[in-house]
This record gives sequence, structure tokens and C-alpha cells, in this order.
Amino acid sequence: MKTSYLALNFSLTGDDALPERLELIPAGVFSGLDGRSWNNPFPEAVIDRTRGVSRDIPIDIEHATELKGPKGEAAPAQGWIRLDDLEVIDGAIWGAVEWNNSGRALLGDKAYRYYSPAFLFDGDGEVRSIKSVGLTNTQNLSQLPALNQQQSQQPEGGADDMSLPAAIRQALGLKEDANEADAVQAIGTLKTDHQVALNRAETPDAEKWVPTETHQLAQNRAESAEKDLATYRTKEMEGEVDAAIEAGKIAPANRDHYLAICRQEGGIDTFRALAKTMPKVVSTEAGVGGKKPEGDQQQSKISADELAICRDLGITEDEYLAARA
Repeated sequence: MKTSYLALNFSLTGDDALPERLELIPAGVFSGLDGRSWNNPFPEAVIDRTRGVSRDIPIDIEHATELKGPKGEAAPAQGWIRLDDLEVIDGAIWGAVEWNNSGRALLGDKAYRYYSPAFLFDGDGEVRSIKSVGLTNTQNLSQLPALNQQQSQQPEGGADDMSLPAAIRQALGLKEDANEADAVQAIGTLKTDHQVALNRAETPDAEKWVPTETHQLAQNRAESAEKDLATYRTKEMEGEVDAAIEAGKIAPANRDHYLAICRQEGGIDTFRALAKTMPKVVSTEAGVGGKKPEGDQQQSKISADELAICRDLGITEDEYLAARA
């Protein structure tokens, strides 16, 4: 839907009396000196749609309502056209006017001679509704009592095609020639994207996200399993080394040394292979950890260092003693 306020210039009355009624939209097909044309085939429908906005039609200066109002600039009314007094006369739309003091002063001083309606129309040029009326001095349609501010630089679409303020364009990521419709569409897209983000936050992808409680439970189980495995491996290593000590292949004093070997990566397999080739070099009467069996006070005849020598040489304690003697 577009707005036009560039084509129609209706002439105000030439006498000193202020006009109480103004013709707003001509009957049937009408055009301006700028070459554009419109059609008013259903004036009653135009009045109904105009009344649908539930506010009287403002009369301003040079279409300030359409040009300055959207920018937040002052656009004071010089009078109002009452919605209840809109009527169709011979196919044209007329309206009763209530001038305020400012409007009376302007017209009394003959500061403005013409007035121009701003109206909405569709792609076929059919008039849809009336938005405002502007006082102006640039005549565009001489054969009718009409008023228009003819601006060659204004886009044909009128107010609805005016470029948006730079701050709004930048915030919405729009181009310099973006209009109100582009802004509405961009805002709608932002609202849709926002809702999609909220929906995803409320219902996350089950393949990518798990509840915090479930994640914590799994983590606790993993830590517990890791501790159990470490305990098992420690007992396994101690069992292998203690078995070698009981077999007399390792001196009890060297227990920690061989446990350190087992703790290395692949160490327990290395120790098992080594233990199979070790000869018995230590008397088993001392027991595991250097403790003697109950009821037996016999001790090893050689020191721990000498036992290590026996192990390296692959001889028994008795053989070492015989050789030392």
C-alpha cells in the first residue's frame, strides 16, 4: 500500500470566508500535472476504511504529518476534518473542517492558497483511504479545487516509500533505500529467529545435550570405575611381586624396586616374563616381607646385597657361600 500527496492541488476559496467543507478525493479517474493518475470507484468504501483508524484527519502545513511526523519532528495541525462528516457528493469525497486558531490566522493572512490530500492507494492506483491534508502553495491540478505540494525529489510511493532514519536502518541491517515495509519485515524475521532460539533452549537436541544430573551421574560412575581399576591393578602388581618373593626369586628388600617396574606402562607383563626366568636365590624360610614362618628362627646366612649378587649370577645361596669360602 502506497501513499500519495504529490498530485492533487485543490484551491481554497478566494473570499475572506474560511471554507467549512473541502473536496478531498475527486470522483472516478483523476490525475495530476505530474502525469500520475488514480481511481476512486468506491468512495463509500474509502470513507469506511478511513474511519477505521478512529481519528479525525489532520490538516497540516506542507504535509508535515507525513514528512516530519515519522522523524519525530513537530507537525502541528491547523485544523481537523471530522470523520463523522465525511460524505460522498457526485462520486467525490467531501469532509467538514474545524479550523483552529493557527489555521484561521494562516488562511486569514492568505499565507496558503491550496490544500492537498494524502491518501493510500493500491498497486492499481485505486484509492483506499485518506490520511491527512496539507496546506501548500504549489498548484498541481488546476482544473479541480485541489491542493498538492509537488516535490520532484519525493519517491512516487510517497510517505510509505520514504527512507527510514539511519539509526533504524543500521539497527536492522537494511540498505539506505529501505522503507517502512522493509523494516516491518526485518522486525518480523528477528521475532521469528528469537522464538526459534527460545524453543531450542527449552527443547535442546537430545543427541548433543544431556541433562546436568545425567552428566554428573555418568562422571561419578567413571571416576568410581577408574578408582576401582587402579585398586585392582595395584593388588595385581603386589600379588605378582609377592609371589616371586615367596618363590625365592626376589629378596624382600627389593620389593619396592620391582613394584616400581610393574607400575610403568606394560611393566607388569615385563615383570611376569622376567620372573619366569629368575632362579631361586633366596631362602623361602624368611617368608614374604622378611618375616619368618612361625616357630622357625633361622635367618638367611648372607646379606640382601649378597642375595642380589646370587640372583644376578643365577646361583643359590649355598653355592654362593661355598664359592665365598
